[in-house]
Amino acid sequence: MVEKPSKLQPAIIGGLILGLLSSIPFVNLGNFCCCLWVLLGSALASRQLISNSPVLPVTTGDGAGVGAFAGAIGALVNLFVGVPINLFAPEITYGFLERLAENANNPEFKEQIRLMIEASQNQSFGEQLMGALLGWLIGTVVTIGFATLGGILGVSLFEKRKGPSVPPPGQGYPPQGSPGSGPPPSY
Repeated sequence: MVEKPSKLQPAIIGGLILGLLSSIPFVNLGNFCCCLWVLLGSALASRQLISNSPVLPVTTGDGAGVGAFAGAIGALVNLFVGVPINLFAPEITYGFLERLAENANNPEFKEQIRLMIEASQNQSFGEQLMGALLGWLIGTVVTIGFATLGGILGVSLFEKRKGPSVPPPGQGYPPQGSPGSGPPPSY
C-alpha cells in the first residue's frame, strides 16, 4: 500500500522560513501585507509536500494540515527569535516609528507615535515581557490561521494531479465484470 509522505520536513522548512522572515526587524513588515511571509512559508511547505509525494496527489486537507503545522513551528521560531529581539533591542522599532512619524503629514499621528514610544520606554521589563508574550499569543492564533490558508493556496497553485493516481486495490482500469460474464446487457 502506498503511504502519504510525512508532513514534518515540509512543515519545518516552511515554518523556519515564515518564522525567520516574521521575526527580523523591517523584513517582518511584509506581514502587514496580508500576512505575506506566513502565506509564503506555508505555501512552500505545501509545495515541498507535493514534491515528496510522487504517487498520491496532495489534497487541500493535507495542505491545510502542513500549513497549520508550519504556522505553529513559525510561531515557535518567532517566540525564540522575534520576541527577544523586540525586548532587548527596542530602539530598532523606536527608530522606525520615529522616522515614520517624521514623514507623516498628520500632526495627531506624530503625537500618537511619540506618546506610544514614551509609554513603552516607561514600562518595567516585566510589563514589557507580559505585553510581548500576549502579543505573541495573539499573533500565534493569527499565524496558524493564515498558514492554514497558505497551505490550501499552495495545494491549489502547485498540485496538478487530480483524483487518485492509483486504482483502489482489487480493481483494474477500466473496471470489468467477473470473468465470463460477457458484455453488459443493452436495453
